[in-house]
This record gives sequence, structure tokens and C-alpha cells, in this order.
Amino acid sequence: MSRLGARMTASPRPEFQARLREQLGRPLPEQERPEPRPAGPRHSRRRPRRTLFPQVLSALLVASMVVSGVWTYRSMPGDTFYPLKRAAESTLFHLSTDEAERAGRSFGYAETRAHEVEELLGSGERDMIGETLQAMEDTTRSAVTSLRQVRRRENAGAGELMEVKELRRFVQKQRTQIRGMIPKMDAEDQRKAHGYLDYIDGLAPPD
Repeated sequence: MSRLGARMTASPRPEFQARLREQLGRPLPEQERPEPRPAGPRHSRRRPRRTLFPQVLSALLVASMVVSGVWTYRSMPGDTFYPLKRAAESTLFHLSTDEAERAGRSFGYAETRAHEVEELLGSGERDMIGETLQAMEDTTRSAVTSLRQVRRRENAGAGELMEVKELRRFVQKQRTQIRGMIPKMDAEDQRKAHGYLDYIDGLAPPD
């Protein structure tokens, strides 16, 4: 090592330095050049996901609301969504602006109860029939009370004419529907149905 060190110089030889400068200054071949990476590829791929997720979430929420609304509207006494259906009816009733609108809603709800009784009889689930008949009668009484308040507030002729028209239409439809269901009911439910028919017959006697 001592003999070798004496022969070596402290710096590279001039011809080596010249060859190195020439190679460093020469441009690289095309195949050796690194391909430029596109700027921000991750951001370009993630941006559609960020905009798509709220839309998908909103669509799912709307779909769930629509399905829940349909289930609520079609629910029957004893179903999970039935209390929500009755609560919605009560809310719409109390949001009505006048007694005439309340009367119209109450007549509609009473007709809905009659359809529910018919569905319960057809399905064989009879446990809720008596309760539904009672709810139908209570709703009908509420409608009649609202109509009578309208007649007292307005002039007697117009109020009485509206009351007679509404009652006769409603009573005729209810009478036909309830009488057709009575043979399918048990003794207790038949008693309630006959009592309801007696009540509505007294409101608007047949022509």
C-alpha cells in the first residue's frame, strides 16, 4: 500500500475528467428517460367519488322515505306502522283551517276504517275488528260535530244544505259497506256494527 500510494496522485487524471464531463453533458437516449407522471392522478380519481357519494346517499334516503310512506299508508290495525298512520291523520285533522275541512277529513278517515274492517275480515285477523269499528264511529261523530258547527256559524240554509249532502253521500256508502260485512262478523262485532248503522241512519234517513 505504501508503494502504491507513492504512485497515485491526489486528483483524477485529466483525460478521465474530460471523458466524464463529456458523458455528463450528453443527453440521455429516449428509452432511458423517465416518463413524466401526470400531475395529481389521485385527486382526479377521487373527485368523482366525493361528488357521487352525497347523491347516492340522498337517493337512498328518498327511497327509504317513499317505501316507509307506502308501508304507512297501507298498514292495517296491528301492524308496526299503523300508529304512525293514525298519528298522521290526527296531525292533518288538527292542521285543517276550518270546521268544514275537518268534517271532510273525518268522513274520509271513517271510510278508511270501514275498508280496514273489510280487510281484517278477509285476512282472518279478527282481534282488531271491534277496536276499528269503534274508531270508525268516533271519527264519524267528530265529522258530524264539525258539520253542525259550520251550520251554526253560517246562515242556516247553506249550512243545512251542505250537511244534508255530505251526510247522505257518506251514510249511503257506509250503510252498504257495513251491511255487507255483518254476516262475516262474530256476535260482539255484529252488535257494534248494528249500533253504528242505527247511529248513521238517524243522521240521514234514506230517501
